[in-house]
Amino acid sequence: MTSGPVDVFGLTGQILDGHYRVDAVVGEGGHGIVYKGWHVAFEQPIAIKALKMPDVTNAETRIEVLTHFREEAKLLYKLSQACLSIVRCIGYGAVVSPTQAWAPYLVLEWLEGRALSDDLEERRNRHASGRSLDETLELLAPVAKALAYAHSQRVAHRDVKPANVFLTAEGGPKLLDFGIAKVMDAGATAANAQQTTGGPASFTPYYAAPEQLDPRLGRTGPWTDVYGFALVLSETLSDRPPISGADLVSVIAQSTDSARRPTPRALGVMTPDAVETAFRRALAVDPKARFADVAAFWEALTAAGRVGAMGRPAEGSGARAVGSGPIAPSGSTIPLATPFGGHSSVKIEAASRLSPKHPAATLEMGAAPPPVGVAAGAPVVTPFGRGGPSAGLPAQRGTASSSSPQRLRRHWKLALAIACLLALSMLGGAYLASQY
Repeated sequence: MTSGPVDVFGLTGQILDGHYRVDAVVGEGGHGIVYKGWHVAFEQPIAIKALKMPDVTNAETRIEVLTHFREEAKLLYKLSQACLSIVRCIGYGAVVSPTQAWAPYLVLEWLEGRALSDDLEERRNRHASGRSLDETLELLAPVAKALAYAHSQRVAHRDVKPANVFLTAEGGPKLLDFGIAKVMDAGATAANAQQTTGGPASFTPYYAAPEQLDPRLGRTGPWTDVYGFALVLSETLSDRPPISGADLVSVIAQSTDSARRPTPRALGVMTPDAVETAFRRALAVDPKARFADVAAFWEALTAAGRVGAMGRPAEGSGARAVGSGPIAPSGSTIPLATPFGGHSSVKIEAASRLSPKHPAATLEMGAAPPPVGVAAGAPVVTPFGRGGPSAGLPAQRGTASSSSPQRLRRHWKLALAIACLLALSMLGGAYLASQY
């Protein structure tokens, strides 16, 4: 039996800043410890995240880090107020714990549910085969919206991963840990200035963009989030980790190999060509080759998904996506115009793409409704006059075959012959009348 997360700060039972009671440890990550707490004034549950900072002992350095932390907390508050898909920030502070560790903390709204990482792990344990493209896009649309809004405010997340996507019990997912990466970077910089050991990385290597693993590739920005979000989408589609490796060296090798991109097809998901193309661009090693931000990526991906869906048969139709014509499901009836101005229809005996030479089509004369604007039972103008040879005839059924054009030609020849005879008789009558 595995034990739960450990309270390394010893904050359980403490009241922070006179308002936030710390009740229990509920989670631990590379960046900090998450507690469930209680807002004493509001009498509501809250989440408290205490960051695992480097050993910053200098008072001036702590003030510098806390100032930077305050700016990130204010930014998170503004983002979460404007976009409900970003976890809401309630407050911030810093504490020297009973273990003598200095820890900045964020006070956040309490969410019921679980992280996408836990959901994916549970699906792998029961050997799930991935979500459909439509299901994946619907599930992660709020995350795309959150990232797109942040990018419009010139803010990048820099640590997009399944653990930072929280699937709430009340509604859609929420994005966690905005601004944490920059705070951790600031703390590491301060620690290095004191010539102490640095803190944990401000990103997760398995979901890091190539430029985070190799700064020579360029600086980070919204395009870094494009890469991380594409990895999350690939994993959600496949239920397989997009990057694997026993050590950091192998992770870097995979992440920076242009010939091996962790697209859905590379993970065994057969997506439409347009979708795969969007993923390949989003997961490019060169940051300049990617989409500039998540809004551009999401627009291309959803458009590609719609294009791909148009070429697939509907579920349960029995049609196979072969050939080049439109798909007609079994039993469907397609109206056709007849050479007599009347109406007929083709009934499909077996679902298939329509072809002029399809042998399984049967012709039903008179079974289809009249044209738009023509009342039922009204005479129809045909080459043979009002009514035509099919007017008033009961519905007939015959098999369409290659002899139908021959019968049609015979009908027209007969009509032409009759017309010629009538014309000759009229001329003959006129001639005889002139003689008398």
